[in-house]
Amino acid sequence: MGAFTAGLEAVQKYGGAGPGDRTLVDALHPFARALSPQACASAEEVRGDLEAGLAAAEAGASRTGAMTKAILGRASYVPEEALRGNMDPGALAACKWLAGMIKAL
Repeated sequence: MGAFTAGLEAVQKYGGAGPGDRTLVDALHPFARALSPQACASAEEVRGDLEAGLAAAEAGASRTGAMTKAILGRASYVPEEALRGNMDPGALAACKWLAGMIKAL
């Protein structure tokens, strides 16, 4: 799972987004934090770890619906009143991608 964290760090480094910026990072960061730092011993443990990460990612994406300031990403061009109550599309898409990946395993 260290590869995922390293990838997220690169996205943050080069894209400049962090948690709370109303971007896909708001889903990917909690996913990475929820993953077990130790190697899983079985396929069931891996699936459980990934599903816990997905739940954290979905919660992070959901929180973007309450964010009315977007400093980075496409949402930064959208008026605040249009952001209110709507999840960030990048965060939502990241959750869909993660869910698809887990389902495919």
